[in-house]
Amino acid sequence: MTAERPVSRAQRWTERLAHPLLLTGAYLLWLAMDRGFEAVFVALVGAFAVLMLLEAWVPAMPEWRLRVGQRLLLAALYLMSFALSGVFTAIYETTLVQPLAAARDVFGLGWPDGLPVLAQVLLLFFASDFVYYWIHRAIHRWGWLWKASGHGFHHAFQNLHALNVGTIHPFELVFLTLPMVLVATVFGASGEALAGATVLVVVNTAAAHANVRMDTPVFNWVFTSANQHRRHHSSEFAVSNTNFGCNVILWDRLLGTFSKGDVRQTGIGPGEPTLWQKFMLPLREPEFADTAATRARRRPGGAG
Repeated sequence: MTAERPVSRAQRWTERLAHPLLLTGAYLLWLAMDRGFEAVFVALVGAFAVLMLLEAWVPAMPEWRLRVGQRLLLAALYLMSFALSGVFTAIYETTLVQPLAAARDVFGLGWPDGLPVLAQVLLLFFASDFVYYWIHRAIHRWGWLWKASGHGFHHAFQNLHALNVGTIHPFELVFLTLPMVLVATVFGASGEALAGATVLVVVNTAAAHANVRMDTPVFNWVFTSANQHRRHHSSEFAVSNTNFGCNVILWDRLLGTFSKGDVRQTGIGPGEPTLWQKFMLPLREPEFADTAATRARRRPGGAG
């Protein structure tokens, strides 16, 4: 067992402050521009650049450093997911806006447009993550949903980094893009609130996947940090079935699914599937995999 490297005072301050400063900086950059979706893109690029610097400066696991080829693969997968997310979001907006707007009128629902922009952004941020918390928890609970969503693709990577936020099976994008659109449409949130919430959601989720030490007192009681979400990606089945809030760890604290502690390895078992095997996970999982689907299959009468 190797001794831990000494940590400088600057690195300790970075560990304490990087997370809230990153979110604040991305939000202010978006705010300073036109507050549209072009500004969202600029804020995200800036946030990823900062996270890659942090992964080099204060890595949680120094031995997890990426080779150039690995980084390019993760970047390519992220761009694929980003493009497909836009497609699915557009489909949802086209198919859901009219019926949900009608339901909003029937039930007298509305959006608090009079609140400051930040309050509207945070309201949409918290509400959409609460919806996804339950979707995410269900995916880990039922083997058939785990396979149908392709969630194993996201969990199959050993050694977690910020770019892993985009390592998502196309099947799962159906689930990931729904909560924000659903909440915004049901309550009639403004496009500005939707754009701002998108900044916070994507930046915080990227931070939660980063190979960075993050421990901000009080702040990380509410917002999910990398130290907390790394446990959700643990290769140990029991550990991975905790910390379902990708952005708001408060839900796990309130609903009994929170856990804390170090993680030495991420993945779905002792090995890592090839890229092709990852894409085929909804149909077939490797023998070494230990997931909701494999456990359902191994149970008497189980199907997986």
